[in-house]
Amino acid sequence: MSSNKKMAAEIRTAYANYGDDPDKWPKDVKKKIRGQTEEGHTAENKILRHMILHGYTNKYISQERSKTPQYIQQLRGRMRRRDELDYQATPDELTQLKYNVKHMNRPNNQGVASVMGRDKDWVRCMREKLREVSNEARR
Repeated sequence: MSSNKKMAAEIRTAYANYGDDPDKWPKDVKKKIRGQTEEGHTAENKILRHMILHGYTNKYISQERSKTPQYIQQLRGRMRRRDELDYQATPDELTQLKYNVKHMNRPNNQGVASVMGRDKDWVRCMREKLREVSNEARR
């Protein structure tokens, strides 16, 4: 069954179970239906989402994956609106971040992001994560 047929089946089921007003449907049902869209199921978009979650900039992703920066920006925006934008980092990325913060003169998130080639929001989230880990270690 194609993804469009699956989505149509989900919508029919939601109408049958929850009525004609989609605003009154449970959030998890609406999220499941949105997840059925074609953009959520392509291998290329899974790679793009992975790169976004690891903080790569729109420009870098568009150069590496031959997509327009506007497309990457739209995908990042959709992920943010759907609360799917939960930044991640590998231990190596965290080690690199720690090194850059320690060896830069007055490091701010934008400066660290520029040096690492990452999104400033990713740097902010990962620095918060590092602070939490260091605070827990002190206790």
